[in-house]
Amino acid sequence: MSFVLRSISVYSKMGQRRTIEFRRSGLNILTGRSKTGKSSIVDILDYCLGRPECYVAVGVIRQHVSWFGVEIANGDDLLFLGRRNPDPDRNTSPDIYIRRGQHESLPEHTELHKNTTEDALVRLVSRFAGMAQNEHRPLTGTRRPLQATIRHALFLCFQKQDEIASRDRLFHRQGDPFIPQAIKDTIPYFLGAVDEEHFLRQNELDEAKRALHQLRGRRDAMESDETAGKRIQSVLLAARSVGFVGEDYESADDEVALAELKRIMTTDLRSPTIISGSSEAIVRLENELRALHRRLDDVQNSIRATKHFVREQSSYSREVGEQRARLVSLHLYRGESDADHICPLCEAELETPTPAAADLARSLSVLEQQLDAVVAERPHLQERLNALGTRRIEVERAIVSTQHELERAYADNERARLLRDQVIERARVIGRIGALLDEIDLRDERGDLDALIAEAQQRVDLLSERVNAEDIEERVFTFLNLIADRMTEYASQLDLEHAERRMRLDLKKLSVVAETVTGPIPLSRIGSGENWVGYHVVTFLALHRWFRERNRPVPGILVFDQPSQAHYPPDADRGGRIDGLQDADRRAVHKMFQFMQTTSKAIGDGFQLIVLDHAHLDEDWFNASLVEEWRGDAALIPVEWTEGM
Repeated sequence: MSFVLRSISVYSKMGQRRTIEFRRSGLNILTGRSKTGKSSIVDILDYCLGRPECYVAVGVIRQHVSWFGVEIANGDDLLFLGRRNPDPDRNTSPDIYIRRGQHESLPEHTELHKNTTEDALVRLVSRFAGMAQNEHRPLTGTRRPLQATIRHALFLCFQKQDEIASRDRLFHRQGDPFIPQAIKDTIPYFLGAVDEEHFLRQNELDEAKRALHQLRGRRDAMESDETAGKRIQSVLLAARSVGFVGEDYESADDEVALAELKRIMTTDLRSPTIISGSSEAIVRLENELRALHRRLDDVQNSIRATKHFVREQSSYSREVGEQRARLVSLHLYRGESDADHICPLCEAELETPTPAAADLARSLSVLEQQLDAVVAERPHLQERLNALGTRRIEVERAIVSTQHELERAYADNERARLLRDQVIERARVIGRIGALLDEIDLRDERGDLDALIAEAQQRVDLLSERVNAEDIEERVFTFLNLIADRMTEYASQLDLEHAERRMRLDLKKLSVVAETVTGPIPLSRIGSGENWVGYHVVTFLALHRWFRERNRPVPGILVFDQPSQAHYPPDADRGGRIDGLQDADRRAVHKMFQFMQTTSKAIGDGFQLIVLDHAHLDEDWFNASLVEEWRGDAALIPVEWTEGM
């Protein structure tokens, strides 16, 4: 279940509070004359629910209000959201106040202060609406992944006065840049075509692809590099040029040369040449650098030891797996005897005793337990490798930072300049040796690397099948067909044009389409304001009925601003009465409100239809749905707030 609206509050600059309360379900009507603040209800809701800018019209409301407040409810859980009215020369304010839980009354003006940020507000309200982890990933193009939030859900909840009567725009803010694509990207999630498990599988697939990419990169590095022998001799020559080794190693074989290179990794960068008289800072930094190199050596040794254990474990897993495959044929035995002189297949007497089926089963069980233990240990080993890799990066960064500090100290100490140049050159050689040793370690893994790549590719393929975009498209198509049935039913109840045909929501064009024998007819080609308003009403009521039946994380709030405008324009307002309208217009207004009342009641608990309008019908059910009526001096902003201003 998602949330509904409990109340909207405005706070004066003197500290007074004005609150409009709403019923948690069914039709909520707020009627009144023009310029009383009815249309600002949508803008206040939009702003308090995370819209970056405040679009409340500049005028009486912006002049006399200091804070806007909205209280929403999800079951018994309450959340109050307050936002400061921006200064006259600004369109937003960073001051946001939130309060969660049951309280005796709404916050007073003195309690309002900044205690969160806009991003945190959007995340909080999205979770409050029931939104779990989700992300739309475009299959083509350069668009980045998009996560649905409360901001996207509200495109499905508001219909302002100029939107509900539009022939070209169906959704709230559809005319704003980038909003149409955001609506198309997030509607599958809100409809339920993309469930939460899909995003968990998507994350698994991302991890599997990253692992596969890393394995392939290691293999490519092996294949594209020079031969190990040439690299060893080249690095050994560089080591000799800085005094690490003598000429004795010029013609050493690879094994001896490798042993010497490993020894060099532990050599003091400053030996054998040491220049005395260095400053205290240089001595301290040199000591730190030596300590860091020792730490790096320890970490690299741990990484090599762990990788060696992983290779050994992989070899053991394959061997145990082969033995298990041989014993798994035990499941084909039909005999039930455990005697060693009875054949477990045909149960015939045997001249030569054989191992009993129970013995084979016990062997198979032991092997499976061993194999499970090895498999269970792999994630821990990988975690250790990841942790060691992170530690190595940290130590390497510390070494680089210390070397930079040491270089600055050398630059300030002329007497140590010679030593600095020698240390820098030796550090470069040490770096080359370390890279070479890592590459040789990778070559030792080559036997297992191809098998690991094949295994990783198999996992990626398996997860890719489970994360199938075509399946999502099919579910969206099916759900829209079911919603189209409801739209067609509602259109018939309102006697809209083409109601005898099938009506549907076209997500590609973000429009309503009538399917006729001459082809599809979009809303933009259907005439009259009555039809434009009517099809907005039936579309959003059908959508929200689907959302509530499927318990989707879309707020159970739908706001229609002036749905009667095609028959009851503001300049025809006579105290809200519709007696002066022509018969057809009077019947149409009555039918529209009656339809909204019965349909919102049918959708049930957890859904509230809020209608902002001029009309006031003299009907018991209409008066029972009335929230407030703003006529005479009644309005969103009390008269006493404006007196003396």
